[in-house]
Amino acid sequence: MSLRAVVGSVALSAVVGVGCGEQAFAPAQNKAESAASGVVPSEVPGVAAAPAVPVGPQSQWTLAFAEQPSRVTMADDGTVLARVGGELVAARAGAIAWRWGEESREVFAVLGEVVVVARRDSELRRDRLVMLALADGRELGAVGLPADGEPEEFADPIQVAILAPMGDAVLVGDSVARWFRLAPGRCKGGGCLRAAGRLPDETFDSDAHLSFGADGRRLLREGSLVRVFDAEWKTLLTARSHETLVGDAVLGPDGLALIIDDDVVLLAVDACGGEEFAPSGWPQPHRLYARELDECPGCAGPPPGCRRWRSYQEGVHNHPPALLDGGVVVVHIDGDTRALRGGRQIWTTRTGGAGEVLRIGERLIGVSVGLEDDDPPALYALDLDGRPQWRTPLAMKGPDVAFFTSDVILAAAGASLVAGYEENIAVFARP
Repeated sequence: MSLRAVVGSVALSAVVGVGCGEQAFAPAQNKAESAASGVVPSEVPGVAAAPAVPVGPQSQWTLAFAEQPSRVTMADDGTVLARVGGELVAARAGAIAWRWGEESREVFAVLGEVVVVARRDSELRRDRLVMLALADGRELGAVGLPADGEPEEFADPIQVAILAPMGDAVLVGDSVARWFRLAPGRCKGGGCLRAAGRLPDETFDSDAHLSFGADGRRLLREGSLVRVFDAEWKTLLTARSHETLVGDAVLGPDGLALIIDDDVVLLAVDACGGEEFAPSGWPQPHRLYARELDECPGCAGPPPGCRRWRSYQEGVHNHPPALLDGGVVVVHIDGDTRALRGGRQIWTTRTGGAGEVLRIGERLIGVSVGLEDDDPPALYALDLDGRPQWRTPLAMKGPDVAFFTSDVILAAAGASLVAGYEENIAVFARP
C-alpha cells in the first residue's frame, strides 16, 4: 500500500493505506457521547483493497494549461473556463478558444451564452461587470457598481466578491455586502443591474461563496462562517468553526451537510435559528489543540434539534460532499470514499479519491490521485451503495509525495464533465 502526505486546502494529513483485516476504531471518548445529542461515534471497520474494475469511458479531449488554474468551471456547451495566470481562458475541443485578461478579478460566472467577469476600475474605485460572449470572448456590454453613499478618501475600492447564476440572472455580491441582480441581456442604458438587498454592517472577502438550495434558500460560506438565508435574506442559520476554515457545504432537502473542524455534520436548518453557534465537537479526542487559537471561544453549541448528527472523520477533505436521499453524506477521506448516515459509516470504498464527490444520476463520480505510488490520476464511478462501476486512468502525471487537494479538478455542466490534476484537464461526455 502507498504512504502519502496529503495536504488539504486547510490541514495536513498523512494518508496511510489500511490493509485487509486491519481495523481502525474511534477513540473511546467519541463512543461514549450520547446519540441523543446528535453525536455518533465514528466506527471504521477494515477496508478491503479495491477490486479490479473495468475501464470506463474515454475522454473526448485533453489540454494542458500554461500553468495551474486557480479556478475552473464548465459551461453547458462543454466549454471549460479557467482563471490562468491572471487571465480568463476558454478552452474547447482541446485548444484555447479565447483569452480575456483586462484587469479582471478572480470571480466569474457563466449564464447561458454569456460569461460575466469583474474588472477593476481604478478611476472610479468601483469594479465594473463585463459581459463576454461565450462563443468568442467578445465584449457584449459592461455596467459599473453604483457608489455607496459619499465616497471616503481613504476607503477601500468596492470590489465584486460574488457572482452566482440564479435563474435568468446573476446575483452579484460586492465587498460592502450589497446584493444586485444582473440581467446580462438587458444592459443597454445600464438598466441591467438592480439592487437586491444588503447585509448591514458587513463586508465580504474574496473567499466568499454563494450557492442555492430549495425554496430559494441561499447558502453563504466565508472563512470560518457559514450561513443560510431565505429568499428575502432572513437569516435561518449561522454556524462557525473553532479551528479551521469551514469546508464546503451542501444544502438539500434533508438539511445542510458541511465539513467543519474535521467533523462531518448534518444540520436541520429550520431548527437552528439565526443566532451564531458552533456545530462541531472541537476539540476532538486525542488531537493537539491550542485554546488561544479558538476562532469562536464564546460560541454555544447547536440549539436542540438543530444538529441531526455529527461524525469525527480525521483528515476528511474540505471539499463539497455528496448529499444523497435520506441524509446520506459521501466524502473523501485518506484515499477512501466514505458514506455516513445518522453519523455512522455505512460503506467505505478505497478509491484514492480526493477533492469533491459529485452525484450524477445514480452514480458517484470522483477523481482518484492513485491507489499506489506512481499511479496516474483517474476518473472513477461508484453506485450509490459504494460498489465500483468503472475507473478510467487520465493521461497526466499525478502527485509524487505531497499535494494539495485543491489541485484536483472536477466539474460538470450540460452534457460534459471536466476532470484533471494541476494544469492538466480531460473532458468527458457526462456519465
